[in-house]
Amino acid sequence: MTIPRYFCVLALMIAGCSDPESTRRLDAEIESLTDRIAQTQEEIKSFAKGTVPHDLVALRIAIYEQTLAMLEQRGAAARWRTSLSYTVEGKPYAAPADVGARVAAIQTQLRNAREGRESDLQLMRGSADSARPQYVASIATKTLQIAQLEYQLAAYANAFPPYYVQFSLPPKPAAAPPVSEAPAKKPVGAK
Repeated sequence: MTIPRYFCVLALMIAGCSDPESTRRLDAEIESLTDRIAQTQEEIKSFAKGTVPHDLVALRIAIYEQTLAMLEQRGAAARWRTSLSYTVEGKPYAAPADVGARVAAIQTQLRNAREGRESDLQLMRGSADSARPQYVASIATKTLQIAQLEYQLAAYANAFPPYYVQFSLPPKPAAAPPVSEAPAKKPVGAK
């Protein structure tokens, strides 16, 4: 057997050893996400560039693309039986011990966000034209939150780090020491 043929047979054997159920699940997630990206790219065309809804939809596309990239990476690793490890802030990433509780909390937040979006959609349909922009911005914000929560669920389900940035307010400037006033002068002749 020649060397190129040997490597070809070896690659086919390795590919045949991957877990077909996990690769099918990942492929379904990837296909679903690809469809959502295409739909969202059509949706963004209805908003003028620089508007709040346009920018929120653009952020959602970025989240979907990040999720897609991570899922494709996991899919390729599963097909080729390659182990992946991630480093976050210079430390190896490991799923948290309370991943089940976190997933349950995220699912609750996701359900609430979807219900809030649906509520806003209903309110928008029955509102006056002057109130529609407010509902459009609210719906776009809630849909962005849904995309972020879906990313976190995909991360925990597929063992990659759920990317998020902890936001902390800048420290308040130190208050200037109170200015003490000089004692009032006693009038001349006062004792």
